[in-house]
Amino acid sequence: MKKFAFLLLAAALLTGFTACSDDKENENSQTTTTEDGGGSGEGGGGGAGAKTPLAQKQYMEQVGKELMQLTPSSDFQQISELANHVADTYMDSYDWDSVEEWAETCFDDACTFINEEKETETWQGYNWTTIYNYFYNNYKSLLMASNFTGHFTAQNGKWVQTPASDLQFIFKGKTGQQCVLKLETSGAVKKVHVGEIEEWDGYEYTYSESEQTSTSNNYYNYYDMTIGVPEHIAVTLTEGSNTICKTTVNVDLNSLTGTEFDISKGNFTVDATIELNNGYKFTVSKVAYSANSKASVVGEATKNGTKLCTLAAAADVSGLPSCYLSTLVSDEADEDDFDNATGKNCHAVVDLMGKIQLIGDLSDVVKFVDYLEQADENDENESQFKSYVNQANSLLQFYLYFDNTNTKQAKVDLESFRDEYYNYWNGTTTYYWYCEPVIRFFDGTAYSTFEAYFNETDFKSLINTFNDLLDNYEDLIE
Repeated sequence: MKKFAFLLLAAALLTGFTACSDDKENENSQTTTTEDGGGSGEGGGGGAGAKTPLAQKQYMEQVGKELMQLTPSSDFQQISELANHVADTYMDSYDWDSVEEWAETCFDDACTFINEEKETETWQGYNWTTIYNYFYNNYKSLLMASNFTGHFTAQNGKWVQTPASDLQFIFKGKTGQQCVLKLETSGAVKKVHVGEIEEWDGYEYTYSESEQTSTSNNYYNYYDMTIGVPEHIAVTLTEGSNTICKTTVNVDLNSLTGTEFDISKGNFTVDATIELNNGYKFTVSKVAYSANSKASVVGEATKNGTKLCTLAAAADVSGLPSCYLSTLVSDEADEDDFDNATGKNCHAVVDLMGKIQLIGDLSDVVKFVDYLEQADENDENESQFKSYVNQANSLLQFYLYFDNTNTKQAKVDLESFRDEYYNYWNGTTTYYWYCEPVIRFFDGTAYSTFEAYFNETDFKSLINTFNDLLDNYEDLIE
């Protein structure tokens, strides 16, 4: 239950909402969206005219099968053949020593040794002494894309390096055409202090029978990391004149002051796009954080311009203390400083092909998580457990819609269930309570658990189609 709660918290703090379908401009649209991702998610409707549970199952199965028919494994045949060729030819059987040495040299060149520290602990037994020594080498590191450049060409079983201003791996594809995997960066570079990273660097153990002493030496490297974040990043894979895959990432850290990112003051936006030569395009856009104001994201998958799936959410964030990203990474932040942090007015949407929409609102993430934790702590007290679950449900509005209409087909919330544990040691039975998401219908049906609703009998055809599709994708991977 806690895992479910914290997943919701993470989603609320990291994600945002914008329009999930271009078809929502008609008067039956279930949400009113704004540029920054607003939307009620209530949608009205009240369930009037909703399909029966059986009809809903049939429709969802139909849409699921349609989605799988649009994404056959044959779409990825060329990409699979190239990937398998690369794995068979250039991975285990190739000599990567030159690449590993280059990477280690580039990293070492980016590090400056500061000092060495030592801590010692002694354990004194009845007739034996154990000494524990801990050695810490401290470094400052500035990692920039410009530190890692060079062209590596596959020749005679090894990678041959030549100096260059960017990073490329050059090799032959299955048909003998030249393939190039290239990393390029451009635009302004922001230096961001991300904190300390620990690396264990070895262990030594010695003992002296005559002196009845053993010594344990542990060695650690600590890297105080600062990373240069380029404004634009592009990774492309080409085969001959054909671009197989292109990934672009754009980062805006213009509000950064110095090298420290303060979560109470800083803002950032990120967007990323992956384009494949088979018509598929995956976009993560409007990943944005405004200090103590708003967090948002939108993700979308399309094929030849046809929307397959959209995921979007947003949350109002406030009460975050002045705290650097480097402090969080180094695990030096004081948890008590986050007591006033809140995530409210969370709104999330999942849209499948414009035909199935899941729209949820959570008014207060912190309270929601707290209620579920309180329920968990009182899982042997029926009345208290149910009370906390009901209070959590009062914060949650989560509905199922079809075809971008405002008719609520079903509602999702939490239901309390009783279970028991038998103690074989003392022969006693303990009863306890737990909760899980359920689907509530508007035809008078009380509710159905996810497991009971999405059963193998009612969704047999969809499950069989999915298994066949999965088998076909697995066949692409040798």
